[in-house]
Amino acid sequence: MKKLLVTDVDNTLLDWQALWFETFSAMARRALDISGIDPDRFYAECSIVHQKHGTSEYAFLLTELPCLIELYGANLLSAMQPAIDEYRVVRRKHLKLYPQVLETLRELKQSGIVIAAFTESKAFYTNYRFRKLDLDGVIDVLYSPPDHEIPFNSEEIRRYDSATYQLKFTDHRLTPEGELKPNPHILSSIIEELGFTKAETAYVGDNLLKDIHMAQEAGVMDIHAKYGAAQHKAEQYDLLKKVTHWTTEMVDREQSALSPGAIKPTYTLHSSFSEIISILKDEKT
Repeated sequence: MKKLLVTDVDNTLLDWQALWFETFSAMARRALDISGIDPDRFYAECSIVHQKHGTSEYAFLLTELPCLIELYGANLLSAMQPAIDEYRVVRRKHLKLYPQVLETLRELKQSGIVIAAFTESKAFYTNYRFRKLDLDGVIDVLYSPPDHEIPFNSEEIRRYDSATYQLKFTDHRLTPEGELKPNPHILSSIIEELGFTKAETAYVGDNLLKDIHMAQEAGVMDIHAKYGAAQHKAEQYDLLKKVTHWTTEMVDREQSALSPGAIKPTYTLHSSFSEIISILKDEKT
């Protein structure tokens, strides 16, 4: 009987790629309209800053682009405020879980299964999504990388008390700095740390290389959230590659892993996260 479910987050519980595309595109369009900067230079500098901080979600991106610094100097932040506001408006519109995710997680939790999340997204961004999507407390333990350094005093730029930005019920733990998926050793250590065996554990994720291959290498039952990858559009991925923090080697490795038949999942969720219930029930019988 499976007692522990470890789940990926981005593109498994929510459509992170679509969320990122909509928010980044809205911000970039407004920034380019305001500044008149050459788009090719803008996007190239975005990639450099993202790689510096190890994330494509870097919240202070606009403040570190040389093209904008040259143009606005000390007035950069006020000049770009409309672009920042546009980002926030679009984020509120598009931040949502896939259908049936919350209900399914609650049903699994009520059945006695412990639920842990394991993500590559930095702590602050994942924490924000957990709070806004009502995952705080539904997920028992969250594992994420630590945050990057920020160029400002966080207390000076926060609108609310610091306690507002913390998870109240989910135990948020940090994975080692610089360690990325696929890392079967981290997955194995998560299982051991939570007091379970690999035979008692199932792992679910959308990425064949980072999630399914990792679970298989760790000797854990793997479940492919196929719907997470199937819904992505080429224009979204093309823009992400243009400004991503991924290196060329990382992109090439993932593309080669996605060739037909390279990695074969043991179980597959074709259209909904809720399909995991029948898979776990079958395992129990």
